[in-house]
Amino acid sequence: LASWGDKVRAKIRGNVTLPPNIQGNPEAVIEINLLPTGEVLQPIKTKKSSGNPGLDAAIERAILKSSPLPKPDDPSVFQR
Repeated sequence: LASWGDKVRAKIRGNVTLPPNIQGNPEAVIEINLLPTGEVLQPIKTKKSSGNPGLDAAIERAILKSSPLPKPDDPSVFQR
């Protein structure tokens, strides 16, 4: 399960276009729902903002751009 999360994060990070003037290492917690195919369902929910609305929006765009996300190696761990 941890390796699946790493694959998902890596794909999303590769699609994030950071807004200018990002300082430090801000973090946001985003909740997404996936179909078994890896497709992202909307709405995407921000559980904890990074404190920068521009960054939060960039992360959401990156999630949508990354769809479909990687599927777990073991399909039995998948939960929508």
